[in-house]
Amino acid sequence: MGQERFSRWEWVILCVLILLAGGLRLAQIDQAEFQWDQGEISKWALRMGQEGQITWFGPPSSTGLYTFPGVIWLLAIPYALSTSPIFATGFVAVINVAAVVGCYFLTRRWFGRVAAAVATLLYAVAPWAVLYSRKVWHTTVLPPFVILYAVTGWLAFVRGRRWAIVVHILALAVLIQMHLSTLPFILLSGLWALIFWNRLDWRLVPVGGLLAALTFVPYVLTDAQGGWWNVQHFLEYMEQPSQTTGMAFYATWVITTGLNLQFVTGPDRFADFVATAPNVRWLFVLEGALVVAAAILAVWRAIRQARRGLDDETSAALMTATWLIMPAVFLTRNVVPPAYHYFTTTLPAQFILIAWLVVQATRWRGRLARAGRKQLVGLNADLGLIVLIVAIAGAQLYETIAILRFVRTHDTVWGYGTPLKYEVDAVQTAEALGQEIEAQEVIVLAAGDEPRRFEMPVVADVLMFGKPHRSVDIQTALVFPAAPATYWATYDMIYGETLLAEFTPEITEARIPLREGLRSFRFYRWAGGEPEIAGLIPLPGGARRWASGAELIGYTLEGDARAGETIRWTVVWRATRTPTEDVYYHWFNHLLDADGRLLAQADGPSLLPAYWRSGDVVLNWFELTVPVETPTTGLALRLGMYTYPGLENVPVVDSDGSSQAEWIIIDLPVGEE
Repeated sequence: MGQERFSRWEWVILCVLILLAGGLRLAQIDQAEFQWDQGEISKWALRMGQEGQITWFGPPSSTGLYTFPGVIWLLAIPYALSTSPIFATGFVAVINVAAVVGCYFLTRRWFGRVAAAVATLLYAVAPWAVLYSRKVWHTTVLPPFVILYAVTGWLAFVRGRRWAIVVHILALAVLIQMHLSTLPFILLSGLWALIFWNRLDWRLVPVGGLLAALTFVPYVLTDAQGGWWNVQHFLEYMEQPSQTTGMAFYATWVITTGLNLQFVTGPDRFADFVATAPNVRWLFVLEGALVVAAAILAVWRAIRQARRGLDDETSAALMTATWLIMPAVFLTRNVVPPAYHYFTTTLPAQFILIAWLVVQATRWRGRLARAGRKQLVGLNADLGLIVLIVAIAGAQLYETIAILRFVRTHDTVWGYGTPLKYEVDAVQTAEALGQEIEAQEVIVLAAGDEPRRFEMPVVADVLMFGKPHRSVDIQTALVFPAAPATYWATYDMIYGETLLAEFTPEITEARIPLREGLRSFRFYRWAGGEPEIAGLIPLPGGARRWASGAELIGYTLEGDARAGETIRWTVVWRATRTPTEDVYYHWFNHLLDADGRLLAQADGPSLLPAYWRSGDVVLNWFELTVPVETPTTGLALRLGMYTYPGLENVPVVDSDGSSQAEWIIIDLPVGEE
């Protein structure tokens, strides 16, 4: 085992490796992607770090379950110091650099300084390890804590340190609190306990188990107060049909080798990426083969030593092999195929295995040399090992740099998200433009307005945390506030934005081109007040109000309401309050014939109720196709509002609040045949 004293040159090598790992993970960190998952996690951490809102559970996962709060508590640290998501992303990168350092010391303790240098070099440049280190996510913060778990496991199960089993079990609890992809480690710890049962102080296992269980008590109590929603949902989830696939092993292979970067570039741009770099990816396959060989060798050596007892080196090799394999074995049976990022839990086991294999190879070379072929075998073997490791590391380093450069400069719509730098610049631009007119808020025009579902609204919530802003689904709505505001358009130029440009022109000099100039962020300013809407038809008898607080002013009609034609019907309404109820309000628009029969229907959202502001004028547009052979007279529109997803009609009310009806009828002019 590695007991050598640190030399000056070893410190130099370690510093170089740290600089290499840090450079790849921290360089141009403002180019990191920041999508819905990153935004949702950050919002929870911001509320805790900036506002002191202690939480005992985290945001919902893809399974629908509320996650454990470990990552929220961890990320509350950087968000307590700064509201910048770039700073938080840098924090994630730094703790992953710490994992690289931990890899060095752990491997050195197990297999010596040469193995430590090899494992750390391969870990430092591994493409997926680097990419995930530059991202705020539940699974991207796991590696340093996984290394702590492995270290304490070694001390508890192999070295027999009494205190270590308590810390090991607590480390396991912390990992589970961060992400459920670490659940396989429960089985892994159990396996290690069985293998090294005679070295473990079993008396302290219940102590560690009790302390670990206590960390879950707040989550359980919170769930109990909510009617055991998570428990019930978990039971329902477990009743879903499962399948046995090899996807977990394949994902482990991908994380190990750095292959399948089309998930970063998007399938439509992967060929472009491949064309930018020499194809030496066969070396990645060779790296994976070395890992497989090392794992097989570790298990084989353990079996051979089983009767007389495992030595420390074989114990460490077996622990590393099982650490790598157990997540894949556990997730072979699954309801939904596991994602690649679930297997950050394996890092850096695969690289430690390769390093151990290198050490074994040098020993075999020594044995062959003593057999009489010293010069030929010794020199060639050492040179071959050096060339192989350097070639693999060099190829991976090049691939990592190439993919980071590619996503910075290419519009990867179906892969890597828009780099944070563009979004930060956009917020600064919108705020600067707003200062010139004393704007009260920034309105984000996006594809969707609900931060719990759509990317740009939640990203905007993080970027403008604590500042007045709101999001509008520009596909269905346009809002004109009573007070001055700036608009930040983040979606493609579609009808809603074209309509906005009729009221206030784009500030073209402020436009921010995105990667390759194929898309852009655009900006508008609104002076406040009511817009003058061309073609507005007021309601006969004046405005009508719904119990939701929406007051219908009038409507516009584009196109002829005649057989076979499509009309665009725009509802113009004013918000009279900000609803506090957690529901959505949708409009229904029924095209009726003279006898009141339904001919066509178009439903859609109004505006996210939390974003209604008193005095807002809102436009919602709908398209209705008049059926063929429709009579040319007597057409009308039945307009109303309902809650969603409750599907309960919202009544039309009088000025005193009493209910009048559930809808209104508006007669339509009919185009000539």
